[in-house]
Amino acid sequence: MNRMFVLLMPLFLLLGLVACAGTETEEKPIDSVESTDQNEEDATSESEAGDEETDEDEDGETHEFNKEIADNDDVKVTLTSVEKIIDQDWDEEKIEVTFEVENKREDTIEVQAREVSIDDKMVDESMLIMSQEISGGKLADAVLTIQSFDKPLPEMEENMELILHIFDWEFEFENDIDVRIDF
Repeated sequence: MNRMFVLLMPLFLLLGLVACAGTETEEKPIDSVESTDQNEEDATSESEAGDEETDEDEDGETHEFNKEIADNDDVKVTLTSVEKIIDQDWDEEKIEVTFEVENKREDTIEVQAREVSIDDKMVDESMLIMSQEISGGKLADAVLTIQSFDKPLPEMEENMELILHIFDWEFEFENDIDVRIDF
């Protein structure tokens, strides 16, 4: 019995990988992005610092963004994309908001999303996944995933608001950046 299990296990793993291969991505365009840095007055509050590129794909328009959200002595945060991902194989949908974060500090920081709302309605915290550790002097993509297995996702018709909470685990540094994305 154990030999049969050992022989069949690679087959099950291969089938699992094949099942995970089919995903569709639908990106939502962003007309404007606003942010305020509550702890630093020198943060960039205008979103006009970035370039926007648009490409066509089979599902419609795909947008990639280079919108600066904040730039101060501690961090530089850039919004890179907002995507709605549909996985037809698993019948799942999720929204991914990707930020590129540069840690200008010497110590390691953590980036999390708080108080997320879409179209002025708060998103249940159980639907949110975002926690990215970034070493001193390094750059990383911090991805906010909004996913629900039992209720539909918000439509994202008008706007999205959230707070990027950036801190170190010694609690000597803390920075909250308000972000507003208008669709």
